[in-house]
Amino acid sequence: MSAEPAATTVLHVDDDEEFTALTAEFLERQSDRISVVSTTTGDEALDLLERESIDCVVSDYEMPELDGLELLAAVRERHEGLPFILFTGRGSEEIASEAISVGVTDYLRKGGGTDQFALLANRIENAVEQARSRVSYRAVFENTDVGLTIRDTETGTVVDVNQEYCDLLGYDRKTLVGSGIEEITTDVPGYDAERAVELLERATDEESFRFEWPDRCSDGSTRWVEIDATRVEIEGSERSLITVHDIHERHEREQVLTTLHRVATEIQDCETIEAACERTVAAAESILEFEMCSVMVAEEGWLVPKAMSTGAPEDGARRMRPDQGLVGKTYRTGESTVVDDVGSDGESDPAKDTYRSGLSVPIGETAVFQAVATEPAAFSRQDRELAELLVAHTARALDRIRFEAELRRQNDRLNEFASVVSHDLRNPLTVAQGKLDMASEQCDSEHLDHLGDALERMTSITEDTLRLARHGGTVDDPGRVDLVTFADRCWSVVATGGTTLTVADPVAIRADPDRLQHVLENLFRNSVEHAGETPVDVRIGGLPDGFYVADDGPGIPEDERDQVFEPGYTTARDGTGFGLAIVREFATAHGWSVRVTEGETGGARFEFTGVERLD
Repeated sequence: MSAEPAATTVLHVDDDEEFTALTAEFLERQSDRISVVSTTTGDEALDLLERESIDCVVSDYEMPELDGLELLAAVRERHEGLPFILFTGRGSEEIASEAISVGVTDYLRKGGGTDQFALLANRIENAVEQARSRVSYRAVFENTDVGLTIRDTETGTVVDVNQEYCDLLGYDRKTLVGSGIEEITTDVPGYDAERAVELLERATDEESFRFEWPDRCSDGSTRWVEIDATRVEIEGSERSLITVHDIHERHEREQVLTTLHRVATEIQDCETIEAACERTVAAAESILEFEMCSVMVAEEGWLVPKAMSTGAPEDGARRMRPDQGLVGKTYRTGESTVVDDVGSDGESDPAKDTYRSGLSVPIGETAVFQAVATEPAAFSRQDRELAELLVAHTARALDRIRFEAELRRQNDRLNEFASVVSHDLRNPLTVAQGKLDMASEQCDSEHLDHLGDALERMTSITEDTLRLARHGGTVDDPGRVDLVTFADRCWSVVATGGTTLTVADPVAIRADPDRLQHVLENLFRNSVEHAGETPVDVRIGGLPDGFYVADDGPGIPEDERDQVFEPGYTTARDGTGFGLAIVREFATAHGWSVRVTEGETGGARFEFTGVERLD
C-alpha cells in the first residue's frame, strides 16, 4: 500500500490582497493537500520563510520594495533548493530569461479565468515533488560511506560529487563540479583522460563497468581507486553514476609484492652470500622503504654484518653473540619480532643509542634481517609480513649458495680422489699386468693364474671407483628409453649360457642411456654372479611410477638388504662391492628411489620408483 502524498504549504506573495485571497481559495479548493500562506510584501515573505515550514513560493513580479526577481535572489541565498514559481501579470522574454538565470523553478503568466489556478496547482505539486526527490537523493548521496560522483556521459564533466569523494581527494565541491576528467588525471602511463572517457562509455543502464584508476589529489599525489560506473537518468539527462572505492593501500601492497617477486629472481641469481645479502638490503631500502637495515650472518660463533643499507651509519651494526640483543633472540628462536620502544625492551641491545624501534626477522637458520628507526613504533604488522616475504627468498638463496659451495668442495675432493686412483693405482696395475704377461710366457704356474685373477679384480675395483667418483651424481642427457630393446642390448654384454631375460611389459621411461646401461648391466651381472653355476632367469616389468628388475636366484637375506647398496659391501669372493652402490648412485642422480625386496619366485627384486613413464 503506497503512502499518502505529503501536505504542501505554499507561500503566496502579491501586493494585491484580493488576488492573494482568491488564489488561496482556488488553490486549496483545487487540492486538499495544498494550504496557502499569503503576504503582500517581500520582506514579510522572507520573515515567514524563517518562521514557517514552506514547501513552495509563488510570487508576483511587480511589487513595491522587493520585486519578484529580487525576492527570488534573496530566497536563493537562504534556501537554495526551495521551489519558486513566478506568477505574474506582466511578462516578457526578458523577465523570463532573467528569472531563469537567477534560478526560478517555473514561470507562469496570470490569465483571466479560474483555469489558471488549476494550472498553477499542478505546477506547484510537480515542483514540490521534484524538490522532495532531490532532497531524498541528496540525503542518500551525502550519507553513504563511499565516494560518489555524477559525470556527463559524453564529456566526463563532473555534474555533482558527495563529500566523501571530496575528502578522499582533498578537493572542495566547488572545485570539482564543472571540472573535466583531465583536471584530476595523473601522469601514470596508460591512464589519460581519453582512456577514462572510453572506459566510462562501456557502462550501460543495465550493467555497470568496474575498473581501477589513479586519481590526482589536491596535493599532487596519486590515489588509486576502484570505479564502478553505470548509466542513469537524472532530471531527464543521461549521466554516469560513479561509485568510488579507495583501494590505494591494496594497490600499493600489490605493487610491492610484484616488485618483490621480481627482486626474488635477482636474489636467487646471486652467486655469493655477500651478494645475496646486499641485494636483500637494497630491496628492503628501496621497496619496503626501510632507511636503516642490515643482514647478519652466523659465522664461527658470531652474528656478523654482511650488508648494510646506504641510509645506515657506518657504525650502525656490529657483530654480536647469538645470546646478545634482539638479533640474537631472533636467531635463537627463529621468530620475527617487532619492538616499538627499544628503551623499555629488556632484550634489545642497539648498536646506537638513537635507535628507538626495531624489526628483526630470521633468514632460515643461519642469518637475521634487522631494520631500525630513530622514532618509536616505526614498524607495522604489514612491514613485518613484507620483510618475511622478502627474506624467505634470501633464505633459499643462501641455502642454495651453501649447497653449491659444499658440492664444489665435494667434487674437488672426488676429482682429487679420482686423480689419485687413476694415476697412482692404474699405473702400478698396468706395470703389474705387463710383468704378469711376461712371466706367463716364461713359465707355467697356477700361482700366476691366481695373480691374474687378483689383478683383474683390482682393475675392476679401480674402474668402478672411478665411475662412481666421476659420474655418480650427474645425469647428462636424459631422453626416451624403451626398456624392451635397451635391456636386450645390455643383457647381451652380461649373459652366459643357460640364463634368460624376459621384459614383461613394454615400458618406456625418461633416463640417461649411459647411466641406465650401467644400472642394468650391474644388476644383470649381480644376478648371474650370485647364481653361480645355476641358470638364472631375469625379468623386467613395469610399476605405476617406475619399473623393477627381478631374478629367481638365491635372493638377498632380509637383514642384509639395507647394506647391499653401501660401497665396498659384497658377499661374493671375487666381487668389488661397488656394483650396487653404482646402481643406487645413478638412480639417485635421476631423482629415483630404489629398494631391494624378495621376488615372486624367491630371488632378488630391485624396484625403481619416482621414474617418469613415457609409455
